[in-house]
Amino acid sequence: MGKAPCIVYTRAGTARRSGRGLSMDISGSRYFITPEDIPPLLFHRSVEVVDPAGEREGTAWLSPILGPKKQELTALIQQKLYVVGYRDLNRILAGKAQIAPVKEYHPH
Repeated sequence: MGKAPCIVYTRAGTARRSGRGLSMDISGSRYFITPEDIPPLLFHRSVEVVDPAGEREGTAWLSPILGPKKQELTALIQQKLYVVGYRDLNRILAGKAQIAPVKEYHPH
């Protein structure tokens, strides 16, 4: 009998609203999804993740988890995967929450 894959998440930082965009503080660095990239992101397109200077640091997209109706924001930044829950993302963008946890994905 084979082992089932185990997925582990560790807390990596926080996400917050930045104007009408999203700011993520991860391991002492700050990354952004710009306001003009939020609408394409919400329509299931991948968007760029940039640093404070506007340089591309990675890519973000909405990923289905446990079925097509449940999703999370997934960001690939410097070869690491980070996630923000979809409910948390919506609460931040709607101004109903100040911050949400960003977790790093570790497949084991």
